[in-house]
Amino acid sequence: MGGHLFVLRGDLTKLHCSGVLVPCDENWELVWDNWEPLLSPGQFVPSDQYGARLRNNAFNGRFRDLDQIGGRQIRLVVTAREGEDDAEWVADGVTQAIEDFATRLDAGTGRAKPLVALPLVGTGEGGFKNRRGKLIGALVPALRDVASRVNVDVAVVLYDERDYAAIQGQRSATDWSEAEFSQEQLTVADELGAKSARGELSLFLGSGVSTPLGLPSWQQLLEELGGKQLARFDPAEAPRLAQLISDDIGRDHFRNGAAAMLTASGFAPAHLLLASLGSKQTVTTNFDRAFESALNGAIGAANYRVMTQQLAQQPLSWLLKIHGDVDDPNSMVITEDDYEILEADRPALIAIVDSLLLTSHLMFVGYSMADPIIVKAAERVGRIRNLAANKPSRPLATVLALDPAAVSTLDGFSTVTMLRQGGDDVSAARKLEIFLDRIAWAAAQEGTGALAYLLDPDYDDLFEEDAATNRLRDALRQLSWLKRSDPTPDSTRAWGRVDQFLAELGEREHPWRRESEGLQGRQPTDR
Repeated sequence: MGGHLFVLRGDLTKLHCSGVLVPCDENWELVWDNWEPLLSPGQFVPSDQYGARLRNNAFNGRFRDLDQIGGRQIRLVVTAREGEDDAEWVADGVTQAIEDFATRLDAGTGRAKPLVALPLVGTGEGGFKNRRGKLIGALVPALRDVASRVNVDVAVVLYDERDYAAIQGQRSATDWSEAEFSQEQLTVADELGAKSARGELSLFLGSGVSTPLGLPSWQQLLEELGGKQLARFDPAEAPRLAQLISDDIGRDHFRNGAAAMLTASGFAPAHLLLASLGSKQTVTTNFDRAFESALNGAIGAANYRVMTQQLAQQPLSWLLKIHGDVDDPNSMVITEDDYEILEADRPALIAIVDSLLLTSHLMFVGYSMADPIIVKAAERVGRIRNLAANKPSRPLATVLALDPAAVSTLDGFSTVTMLRQGGDDVSAARKLEIFLDRIAWAAAQEGTGALAYLLDPDYDDLFEEDAATNRLRDALRQLSWLKRSDPTPDSTRAWGRVDQFLAELGEREHPWRRESEGLQGRQPTDR
């Protein structure tokens, strides 16, 4: 079976993947400031035009491999040349680079297939900055096709919400194979996406989310720290086994060793997909900081709070790390003693889980459900639900699990499992990522940013064949001109609402010219 095309929003330079395509021009020049984290300075010389040029550039071709960075193979691909304005030419070069990658890349630790990541090439200095629709129209089908034909997954990673909305708008339900998922599973994904778009979805993240980062499972962690293999492992027994090992090797040695093994750099596609859902409330038992890193790129570090380290602040989103953080090994809840301390000293944190189950739909991702705190919370909430005059018929939570054998069944919880017969956790983690991609796509169809590109002139060519949408766009643009022709627009309070509405649809101060302000913290997509 071939690969899958992911659409992600965030910082490409921190994505855990097998290879990265870095766009450049025919002289092997690129915007150094955009790509510095992925490049070796010794391979480049300064360039007045864009910042850097490949030192050894006396050769032809569409792509060239550079040094590996962080286990990722970096490949330059030519997506701009003098006099070239054909989007199909850009797409062909990218396709060639990915096809060649498929014969050379290894999946690496934690991944079932190699993952090749790229930005929206050609939209920086490559000639498609103001013709993004043409590029998207050529590139998305080409990426979808090459991913399905070769044994690699492909991720187009975007910083701009307008690019993200436009590309999601070009995808369809057929991008997810019914050979991979049942129609019932896809329906669940679409329902979860719709809940996310309406602000009804809260998240609870477990260790399965970080499996593609190569982090150890609970069993692997305990075997490594304990110095021996476990003949039989039950996730419900993990705190007891951890207590025995901690008592044997010493508390500090145990915690510092666990923190070292559970520290990750960057994030996996799942983290970006979950961050893109925009949930206001997220709880995680994970100790790593991958989800925070993903949130920093998706919504910005100033727009959320990490509870226990910071106080929640309305209307900002918050993340509760209920089991602690690798940066503070003493905060990590692993052993039986730790759980007892958590229940005794931090009941308010545990009560948050109860509240989310009662007031939102809670989606558990990559979590075994064996945690005694969650089991007790489900029992408490179940009793409250039974007292309701009109007992809800829908489940109060959905569990997206890697392995059905490792997931406890709880009343009122609906479970979708990813593990195929004869599969393993790594392949199940990939399937989970694809399922989350479907949820993110469904959420993008109905979310407030679904049409963030509609009035932006950079996407005019996306609507060349859509007369009905163009009539609507012209009518909406007349509102913008009407306000600017009013000498006293501030005297009418309603204009504020109209301005907000138009801005959500991508309108700029001058509707025929994109303004240069961009997004705060936006990473240009380069060539």
